[in-house]
Amino acid sequence: MNRDLKIAKKTVNTEIQALKKLSSSFNNSSHFSKAVNLCSKTKNKIVVVGVGKSFIISLKVASTLSSLGSPAVGFSANDLQHGGLGFLSKDDTLLIFSVSGESSELNSILRYAKRFNLKVIGVSCKPSSMLLKHSTIKILLPKVREAGFSLAPTASTTMFCCFGDALGIALMKRKKFTNKKFVTTHPSGTLATALVQVKEIMAKDKEIPLISSEKSMYLAVKEMTKKKLGLICCRDKNGKINILTDGDIRRNSNNLFKKKISKISNKNPNWIYDSATALSAIEIMNSKKITSLLVAKKKDINKKIKKVIGIIHMHHCLSRGIK
Repeated sequence: MNRDLKIAKKTVNTEIQALKKLSSSFNNSSHFSKAVNLCSKTKNKIVVVGVGKSFIISLKVASTLSSLGSPAVGFSANDLQHGGLGFLSKDDTLLIFSVSGESSELNSILRYAKRFNLKVIGVSCKPSSMLLKHSTIKILLPKVREAGFSLAPTASTTMFCCFGDALGIALMKRKKFTNKKFVTTHPSGTLATALVQVKEIMAKDKEIPLISSEKSMYLAVKEMTKKKLGLICCRDKNGKINILTDGDIRRNSNNLFKKKISKISNKNPNWIYDSATALSAIEIMNSKKITSLLVAKKKDINKKIKKVIGIIHMHHCLSRGIK
């Protein structure tokens, strides 16, 4: 192993040790739960503040909190003390990160918070720091060894970032932030498209090609062509839904219009329930080498005779970027 790889491995191991210390620190502290309680009851927004590298972490933490249902914004302590304090309201909570907790930029912010009775969650590695002294909830994280020669924060900022993730996930669980809510706030994201439900994109109502199995083949082909899904649902005299596909039509093209729908239709079509994800529909279609699935209500999916409420086609998924 060359020198560069040895340094890389040592750096990673140093940061792993920092995270292990962070994990152990949760064993004997109730302050984390207090922070979760305060953040969950915040009526307006969580303002995440940092100085220097901690400011970069504050942006990431704020973004994570917002994504998971707790509105937040990241601020540099420098910007706050030069007019940014006007952004704060009495219903905000301040979440401040600082390794030393002694940065001079925090002085005016903490005075402002005290003056207007703002709640402050201070996160620092120094127990006697100015930040923790003036915080409503004091989060003392373990002092860790930085990678390299401690010329720049490394392990400590990794620890801060992980703490922010832990807070975000705990708040998400506390607020019961669901997949459905996540999709609402992430309409164009890859994660959101993976959570889109079948019923949101399927063909439904008058878009469903449907005919009685007793009707003529000519009418079946006409309806299939009109609805452009490559199949038609055929209801037999017992109410069971079979399907006739364009592939069935091609395979039986000789004297097609003299044949009965019931003789060439597929008696065992593939189904999916309406609240399943479109991603799972794609997986089924790929595994079975087909392009469409019939859709039923979840409560009816295991019934022998199901009501077809929709059809999901491969193109419905691909047009939404689900693949």
